[in-house]
Amino acid sequence: MKEIWKEGGFEKKPQPGNIEILDMISRLPRNPIAKMKHTVLAETITIVVLFGGVAIFYFIAFNGNFNSVAWLYLIMIALSVLYYYRKWKLLSEMQCVACQVKSNLQRQVKTLEKYVRFYLIAGTLLVPLIFVFLGVLFYYKFPAGNSIFIFPPFGTNSLKSWGIWLAFTIVFTILLYIANRWYVNRLYGRHVDRLKQLLNQMEE
Repeated sequence: MKEIWKEGGFEKKPQPGNIEILDMISRLPRNPIAKMKHTVLAETITIVVLFGGVAIFYFIAFNGNFNSVAWLYLIMIALSVLYYYRKWKLLSEMQCVACQVKSNLQRQVKTLEKYVRFYLIAGTLLVPLIFVFLGVLFYYKFPAGNSIFIFPPFGTNSLKSWGIWLAFTIVFTILLYIANRWYVNRLYGRHVDRLKQLLNQMEE
């Protein structure tokens, strides 16, 4: 940031304007905002394609007995698209030339951190919630002794089976949180840290 400042001759000006500051950010080798916008777009397409495919499968398969699962995935698609849209909009605002760039970046980086934190928590809790939903659904769809599933508690009233299923869900959630934290940091966290470093350089 400092090298670009010197090369662009900005240090000769008493106070660079918004356009000059934004130009410095856009000339960075790895523009963090642009990278995150690319990630948001890729994740949106992935979620729509994968979850949409699962929803279509459950609408067609099992003679319509599991339409509720399909609707669950459609709801998750809608909520995910809404979340990604809001994050995309925030990142686009962070590239606004006409805005007070530095003050806006400071405020918007804090908002972006909240989005990323919510993404980590929601992404971790989503899978165990789906497990619980499917467990209850299959429990009622497949009476005791008629279950085609090998996972407890499907097809059984045994408290032991429910205990095993609960323990499995808890352990899986912990492992998922660790993996999700690494994943979220790689896609967003490190870029947010990069933006905070840029803000500190602007202060200097």
